[in-house]
Amino acid sequence: MVRWISILLAIVGLGVGYLAVRHSRENPPDLPLARPASVNPFERGVAALGIVEPESRTIDIVAPEPGLVVEVGVDVGDHVKKGQVLFKLDSRVIESQLTRARAAVPVGEAEIARWHALPRKEDLPPLEAAVNAARAIVADREELLKMNEAAAEGKASNARELSAQRFAVLIARAELAKVQAELAKATAGGWEPDRVVAEAELARYKAEVAALELLLDRLSVRSPRDAVVLRRSIEPGEFAPADPKQASLILGDLDHLRVRAQVDEEDLALVSAGAKAIARTRGAEPRTFNLRFVRIEPYARPKSDLFGTTVERVDTRVVDVLYEIEPETNAPAPTHAPGAIVPGQALDVFIEAGK
Repeated sequence: MVRWISILLAIVGLGVGYLAVRHSRENPPDLPLARPASVNPFERGVAALGIVEPESRTIDIVAPEPGLVVEVGVDVGDHVKKGQVLFKLDSRVIESQLTRARAAVPVGEAEIARWHALPRKEDLPPLEAAVNAARAIVADREELLKMNEAAAEGKASNARELSAQRFAVLIARAELAKVQAELAKATAGGWEPDRVVAEAELARYKAEVAALELLLDRLSVRSPRDAVVLRRSIEPGEFAPADPKQASLILGDLDHLRVRAQVDEEDLALVSAGAKAIARTRGAEPRTFNLRFVRIEPYARPKSDLFGTTVERVDTRVVDVLYEIEPETNAPAPTHAPGAIVPGQALDVFIEAGK
């Protein structure tokens, strides 16, 4: 029995050894070829880094102020119209201020209405009665004065008593003038400067309401023009920063794309308006696009977008040369399709140098 087991194990060992030797002699799988280098096709040409952008440029939508996002009404790929609400920030603080400001408007309107309602009918009878009483007092004092004057002629009254009666008449007449003036004031109604002040206060209340409504509307961020949402970086419940470097949304137009080539300032003299130019995508399957010259922007700026190579110079300035992708190579295609170009993508741009 042991003999047969030994023979069986030997046969199994031979089989395993055969399979091991056979697999070791198989050809290794073919590794993918190295990606071809992007070579300038022109005999004399200028190479530049190109960035794809919409014809109308991309728009970074930033929150007007830091705040909590309560609603986002769009998503990537959505077509938006000018004035459409993109997202909303928390507006409870401004809404509470707006509620108080709106409550002050009826108060100002009531002040003006009260001015127009003057004089109150209930205020006139007491004043008229006071005038009649003052007239009676004046008549009484004048009569006593005449009696004292007659007595003084008969030596029945001294000069002090006569003087006192004359002063009493003056006091009574002054009191009559006072109550008559109060009656005239009440009868005339509201004072014109008071009306002007009340109307100014009402205008201030309304201005506060309008200002808060503008601030409230400002928290609803709207699209500045017709565009497509290229990127979305916010969600409801998140905190939206007001940093221009941290855009909440990026909008652009995908129908007409352009390439912004960053030409080294030292090579700018070799670039002419009518020179041929092409753009080539990067990757395993590069695509080539013919370019049409649009303009040279007359401003040199520090280089910011880099190739990523170790020999690239960064202590230089570049001039932007704008090209349009020719229509035959700019057929509409979904942004997720293989080989499609999208805004922000880096391309290798080659421009034929002038003679």
